[in-house]
Amino acid sequence: MKKQFLLTLLAAVMLTACGQKSTPEQSAQAETQTAAVENDYGHMDPVQAENNQRPAEDLSGKIISLTASEFLDRITDIDPAKGFRYKGATPCMVDFYADWCGPCRQLSPVAERLAAKYKGQLIIYKVNVDKAQDVCSALGIQSIPTLFFFKPNAQPGKIVGAPSESELDQMIQEFLK
Repeated sequence: MKKQFLLTLLAAVMLTACGQKSTPEQSAQAETQTAAVENDYGHMDPVQAENNQRPAEDLSGKIISLTASEFLDRITDIDPAKGFRYKGATPCMVDFYADWCGPCRQLSPVAERLAAKYKGQLIIYKVNVDKAQDVCSALGIQSIPTLFFFKPNAQPGKIVGAPSESELDQMIQEFLK
């Protein structure tokens, strides 16, 4: 049963994802979705690890690949009822991608340049959807690339599709304000 569910989920991702370039309509939709990042959750305490410390962060300006368990350790626990509370101190962008996805491959060098540009201000992570299917399912990822933006005391923002470098740069600047 679980294998059948995972195969169905993978087939749905493969059929609905990838193969599309970002259109102006998708870019406008992405900007609208980014506005969700501005939700005020200041009343929430930042999530602390069991030893009362935040997870270690790499501020080197390089993209960091995460497994599903590393995502749960560093970024957020999956609890839609309570919301997704970011565990880190430095804002981050998480790129959910697949090696076989053309738009994901096009976004990769853009993400590398932006990681270097925002070194110390923004951490960029990558999560391979083929290796983190449970996380993707819990986050409602149905198409790739999907970008999530996390920062302390705020619910995450989400962009579906591959924005241009200038569009993504502008979105990051707004997110970091």
